[in-house]
Amino acid sequence: MPVYEDNALLEVSSFTRQVDGDEVVIGLPDLSVFLVLPGTGLGILDDLAQGRTVGEARELYRQRHGEVPDMDDFLGYLERRAVLRPQRQAAAADPEPAPLPAVPRPVKFHFDGISQAVAKRVFGRFLLGVYAVLISLAVLCIFSRPGILPGSRVLVFQRNLTLMSMFVLIFSYFMIFVHEMGHLVAAKAVGVKARFGVGNRLWTMVAETDMSGLWGVPKRQRYLPLLAGPLVDLTSASILVLLLFGQAQGWLMLPPLALKIMPPMLFIYMMSLLWQFFFFVRTDLYYVIATFFGCKNLLGDTETYLRNCLARGFKFLIPADQSHIPAQEMKVIRAYSMIWIVGRIAALWALLFIHVPILINYFHLLTSILGAGYRTNPRAYLDALLMATILILPLLLGFWLWIRGLLKNWIPSRLFGGELPRQ
Repeated sequence: MPVYEDNALLEVSSFTRQVDGDEVVIGLPDLSVFLVLPGTGLGILDDLAQGRTVGEARELYRQRHGEVPDMDDFLGYLERRAVLRPQRQAAAADPEPAPLPAVPRPVKFHFDGISQAVAKRVFGRFLLGVYAVLISLAVLCIFSRPGILPGSRVLVFQRNLTLMSMFVLIFSYFMIFVHEMGHLVAAKAVGVKARFGVGNRLWTMVAETDMSGLWGVPKRQRYLPLLAGPLVDLTSASILVLLLFGQAQGWLMLPPLALKIMPPMLFIYMMSLLWQFFFFVRTDLYYVIATFFGCKNLLGDTETYLRNCLARGFKFLIPADQSHIPAQEMKVIRAYSMIWIVGRIAALWALLFIHVPILINYFHLLTSILGAGYRTNPRAYLDALLMATILILPLLLGFWLWIRGLLKNWIPSRLFGGELPRQ
């Protein structure tokens, strides 16, 4: 841990601030760095930014709050997060100043050319009203003809297995891209830059949009960017429902190919929307809930809380201090821990008794075809090879990311994509 002399001057980076009760969220948007600090610590940063020395900032803090802060620990943490660094000073006997730590490079954000004005139009009141009308009409159509909603059998193809499977795969990737673009454009509408990434929810690989910059805007402006992805999916699904309803009513004459591919498309949208209600992982609705209750890192703090509960009975687990978390937030964490436990049990049950048996059946089918060799049936061989790549590779990558996360978070010794560490 670095030691800061009383006469040391520190260079403080320009940062955003959002006061939240007794805490404050400070941010360096260009670096995608956002931190939760006690509200009292903000005065230290402001004093240092005004050119006061470490000793002067400590004394001013003592005068305001009646106690002496641990400056070395606090300032060391902020220096590691690029919020501040020592000023370059040359000693009298040494004409060459000591080198300073390298300044972190700004984060490269995606689709930075989309202007805020365009983003505001896409998610402005008029178009939001249009989306609401489409969704409302689709709901009325479903109530009128419930059978219009497809079942899972629309994904069981009897002919052109490879072609239809490739279509489903390509459409799924396109849908994911549009979903994440919804988040990115909505974030841009409130002045926040974002970037795409790949992560995992348990053993499932997912695309994700890093909107950490939302911590730098008022709470009420965060909800639309968080809900923009599901809103895009819901609007797109509603258009499919309206088209299928028009066909069923005899108002439209859709081409045969469209009638073949639209039900699988709609079913994929339905599963994507259902996924958002799995609050025990970081879905879009999870972030909405965490934001509503003012939780900075709901899932991470819940897992720490559960690990602390286990530590009471297993001495090899090292409990973590959570006394800095506000009491109201701890109430939410304790309630959410039950959702976490039930959700993980349900997900594990689905893995063992649904997903694994299906994969085993596919594995036996694929290995028998591949084992027969290319010459036996070239078309079946290539079909099996392609299906193996589509099914197995993403699953293996998802499991690897999941296991790596377990080892990192649960063995003793932190991205909203964007939740916050505290100091």
